[in-house]
Amino acid sequence: MSKTAYLRAYNENPKKMPVGTKWRPPKRIPDPEYQLIFDCETTTDPTQALRFGFYQVRQFGELLNEGVFYDPAILSVREVELLRTYAEEHCFSIGTLDEFRRKVFLRIGYEEGASIIGFNLPFDISRIATGWAEARGSMRGGFSFSLSKDPTVPHVRVKHLNARAALIDFARPAGQDTPRGMRKRGLKVAPHRGTFVDVKTLAAALTSRKHSLASLCEALSVKTPKQETTEHGAMLTRDYIDYARADIQATWECYETLAAQYDTYGLSASVDRILSEASIGKATLSEMHIRPLFACQPDISRAGFGSIMASYFGGRAEVRIRKQITEVILTDFKSMYPTVNALMGLWQFMIADGYTETDTTAETQHFLDQIELADLQDPETWKRLPTLCEIAPDDDVLPLRTDYTPDKPNLTIGLNRVSSEIALHYTLADLIASKLLTGKTPKIRRAISYTPGPMQDGLRPIDLFGRPDCRIDPSVDDLLVKLTNLRDEAKGRNDPIQDQLKVLANSTCYGILVEVNRDDAPKPEPLLVFGSDGRAFEMQSRAIEEPGKYFHPLLATLITGAARLMLAITERLAASKGLNWAFCDTDSLALARPDDLSREALQSRVQEIIDWFIPLNPYQKPGSILKIEDVNFDPNSGKPKPLYCYAISAKRYALFNLDDDNQPMVRKASAHGLGHLMPPYGGEASPGIGVSRWQLDVWLAIIRAVLAGHPNQVSYDFHPALQKPALQRYGATSPALLRWMKHYNAGKHYSRSVKPFGFLVSLMPRLGAFALDMSETIISDPSKPGRPSKPQAPKPIAPFERDGETAAAKCFDRETGEPVSTEQLKTYAEALALYHLSPEDKFENGGPRDIGSTRRRRIHGTGVQLIGKEANKVGEGGEVEPVAGAVVEFSKPIRKEGEP
Repeated sequence: MSKTAYLRAYNENPKKMPVGTKWRPPKRIPDPEYQLIFDCETTTDPTQALRFGFYQVRQFGELLNEGVFYDPAILSVREVELLRTYAEEHCFSIGTLDEFRRKVFLRIGYEEGASIIGFNLPFDISRIATGWAEARGSMRGGFSFSLSKDPTVPHVRVKHLNARAALIDFARPAGQDTPRGMRKRGLKVAPHRGTFVDVKTLAAALTSRKHSLASLCEALSVKTPKQETTEHGAMLTRDYIDYARADIQATWECYETLAAQYDTYGLSASVDRILSEASIGKATLSEMHIRPLFACQPDISRAGFGSIMASYFGGRAEVRIRKQITEVILTDFKSMYPTVNALMGLWQFMIADGYTETDTTAETQHFLDQIELADLQDPETWKRLPTLCEIAPDDDVLPLRTDYTPDKPNLTIGLNRVSSEIALHYTLADLIASKLLTGKTPKIRRAISYTPGPMQDGLRPIDLFGRPDCRIDPSVDDLLVKLTNLRDEAKGRNDPIQDQLKVLANSTCYGILVEVNRDDAPKPEPLLVFGSDGRAFEMQSRAIEEPGKYFHPLLATLITGAARLMLAITERLAASKGLNWAFCDTDSLALARPDDLSREALQSRVQEIIDWFIPLNPYQKPGSILKIEDVNFDPNSGKPKPLYCYAISAKRYALFNLDDDNQPMVRKASAHGLGHLMPPYGGEASPGIGVSRWQLDVWLAIIRAVLAGHPNQVSYDFHPALQKPALQRYGATSPALLRWMKHYNAGKHYSRSVKPFGFLVSLMPRLGAFALDMSETIISDPSKPGRPSKPQAPKPIAPFERDGETAAAKCFDRETGEPVSTEQLKTYAEALALYHLSPEDKFENGGPRDIGSTRRRRIHGTGVQLIGKEANKVGEGGEVEPVAGAVVEFSKPIRKEGEP
């Protein structure tokens, strides 16, 4: 199979310095004196226009003022009178939306510098705005919301980052902020950007979970829980006003609890700067005065970054035995990324004042020639692994990113037998893994080994959570090892800080090292692109990538390469003991029991594999870094219980036991490929399974079909809700996504339009095999007279509803505005119809109906294509899904001479 290798490239704007270059010691900024908390209630039609809202003004947490505001253009006279009466009875303020903007939001939030607090703030800010424009500067790709026609009144800028977080600030208003005297001295008054805290974002960062207000109230056990109501959009009642007022108090109590929890970290970064777990990790490193790589070595070789990024492939996720029920023992590495980080001594790179490169081609080839499996039990061997190699693969088993499905291009990474006369870059760990799996030693063209520079000056210890027993000295302690040891101790005494230690370890071990923030510029900008050969070329692109503060791609590629080596060692050990495996996923491997092997023998051989890793344990708690997962044991007795696996493709698998009637009891399952659908019905699965109730039922239907002897025929009729139209959530989180509704919004006042951060439901038109005669509508294009009209599928959308039938009754075509009938919409059962046939195309015998063991493909690399970070791109052509995966290509493919 001839393929182009798609390699990550490093690129940067030659006119801008990376953000990590500007590092300064952290300085704690006092929390604002005032807090403004507000929340909006809206209509339930597509516009979700503001009806009324509540707010609280607090001083150092003490309630000063409570009030309600409303839009007189939306509420009826009777509803306004009810609000006024309610306000008088409870002795708080009432005013119009315009009065709230001027007298509360701008006066308290902007002029007094209050912390502006809410739950899902972007939505509420867009409800109180008078209009929007596309944001510019650092917030481009986001919205700039106007609050007044007065140009001296600041806009509020909001840029969506992900489902959990957004950047929010005040824009610089029109007019001169800097007095003449300061201007003459070359000084500037910094613009007041405000303080915004989204409680949803803060909760996700501190708990590593996505919460609704209701689930957060329950998790934090606040005094005022989220109330339930069915009165959304109905005529205003006292009960509904009570419900809305309780929301604002619940939001404050959640904020207060989370802020207190964050304070225990003892970090200087203010709470409004915490947008994710990574924010906590970066703040911790800054607190220890650990400078980023760019601050230590601002002139570090970008050519070297080109080779490093070309070797980056992330975690390994594969299926070896697919669509076949297999008895397994699931094994999992303890803290995989911290473990390999410690074994390779990478913490020394984090605290070093840069690093140096040395050509070690001959030494590295000799090391690779001589290394044997047993050598990898010695921790000292792993200290040799901070090395990158350039090779021309010759039937070596290596990760390769390419489009394995030519009929439907989709870049993915597979561990296959790769040959190429064009040089490719891999970590030394990957080459060792190839030797273990093939018995053949790869031939190195060039090897570069990396050595940390001298230790940074000024490193300082910190006491996590203000506790001396949680002291970390970066000049002495490996942060990740120390965090893991502290967590083991905390778990042993059932100390709740174990969860905070887990968040901190996860946030510092890997993601921040390879953080690249993707941005789409309004017009092409200059880029300097460094490819795998280290050579640079200039180009113009709208796709801009900016490395994060602690960007250190060398560590990121070494960590993931070593993690793949750990899996390869396990695979090799399993093969030596006559065992296969069903699937692997980053840090876990499901070892399979052969038909002719007893369960006792399987457990014995797996234990031997586990014991092999004992010498590699870098932690104070004794034992192996490879362990048998709890899912292998009976949850009641704690004794081993036969565990079965059914795997379809990478990250799509279920693990289950069989009861006395041979019925499956799912213990763990994946929601991969199901998460885009809204739940068709409610209910929770048992804790620890990892999926919701309806997703669990999907897996049960698939497994039962296999047990019944027809694995390719699964009936999704186990619940009547699956016959309802399938729903996906649509959110107008960027100007590009909001353009989906441009036809609906045309000519409408802001209050009557679909607004930024509004959310609706997108439905799926019946297409292809599911299409009915009425599923395609003939639409004439008046701009192209004389041309025959082409059938065009409807583009159905509806106000936000959780029930498919209710949404379908309100469904309309987002371009024509015409109703879309239920018969034109795909049901949940139809949307799920091919789920159990998902292919594993990166391997042979991975087709939709193939069953059994997959086989590694033989890939002949015919060219190299440089690409950027995978990102989300809006489907402007009316795709069924609002967002589709996309990559940016930075150059024309480089091919071997003579190749087509």
